[in-house]
Amino acid sequence: MFPAARRSRAAAFRGLITTPSPCSRCANLRPECRRIARPEQPATVWEDWEMMRTYRAGMTGLVLWGAVLALAAAPALAENDKVAVAFTPTAAVAGLFNGHYEGYFAKGGIDTTLLMQSNSVGVVAAVQAGQAEIGSAATGVFFGAVQHGLDYVALGCQTTFGPGSDVLGVIPRNGVTITSPADFVGKRVAVPGVNGGTHVAFMEWLREKGVDPHAVTYVEVKYPQQADILRGTTVDAVVTSEPYMARIVQAGLGKVYSHLNDTTLSVPDSFYFAQRSWADAHPQAAEAFINGLAEGVKFANEDQQKSDENTAKALQQDVSFISAAGRQNFCGPDTAKYIKQLNTVMIGLGLATEPLDPNVVVWKKP
Repeated sequence: MFPAARRSRAAAFRGLITTPSPCSRCANLRPECRRIARPEQPATVWEDWEMMRTYRAGMTGLVLWGAVLALAAAPALAENDKVAVAFTPTAAVAGLFNGHYEGYFAKGGIDTTLLMQSNSVGVVAAVQAGQAEIGSAATGVFFGAVQHGLDYVALGCQTTFGPGSDVLGVIPRNGVTITSPADFVGKRVAVPGVNGGTHVAFMEWLREKGVDPHAVTYVEVKYPQQADILRGTTVDAVVTSEPYMARIVQAGLGKVYSHLNDTTLSVPDSFYFAQRSWADAHPQAAEAFINGLAEGVKFANEDQQKSDENTAKALQQDVSFISAAGRQNFCGPDTAKYIKQLNTVMIGLGLATEPLDPNVVVWKKP
């Protein structure tokens, strides 16, 4: 009985799917219009079914096209590149720190990482090795790197030393008497980096005071070690910048003889730079960095307290030391102007014979 009943039900089911009713839209009984239903159901049910099938197919197509269009539009958005920025630990880098911590770089679509280096030579090495996409190198180091064939482009100027700036200073150690700039002749003076911004600023100061800057012996001592070296007799003075200058003075290791700001020429401190190949291949990221840096500098000028907090966080220093540094003389957006200023200083000091061409060195978006 059971097999016969099963066959009967199967036959009845086959009858349902192979005996369709006419559709109001076609008289040839298209296979897709065949219905699995009772024969007495009205044709309007099948019209509704066919309309629903067509609607679903259409909606599926719209969703797929929407996904394709979204993917096609994605490259037009910010690249969201990961960008490591190498820098030396000074308060002059506040624009960079603000761009990072206040989200100005992220707003432009780049995810920045701060990579601290002990001096500008380390910054150049990091960029050249691909450990950092962008670096902030002292003017003399940047100048020398370009003149020695490294294809770097300037993305911005950091700060300037000279008139209007008191964040730099030369500090003789206790026991060394300096009564005039000429007394530095024959002395050993520590600088954080040979041909770095502080070194070049000190040399320009000596030159404008009528002293041969090459009659002084320069010793490279990194910022964190400058206080310790003043405790001995290895050097006679140090040229340093904030926040290290304030720490040296507060520790009683010496007094600031000059802030080196009574000069005629301003000396650019450092330049933000990248390999030309990287900047040209990532124009949105390079432009986002330039714009974010400008916003970071603007923030430093408008909210010094919060800017000092960002700087203290990046340098792992107490904010009181950063605040003691006072205001930085930040560069404006005209990077070519500062390249020209650097040319004047470098050639005047005999550190270069040919100027850098701003039209070549300053990056322009392709």
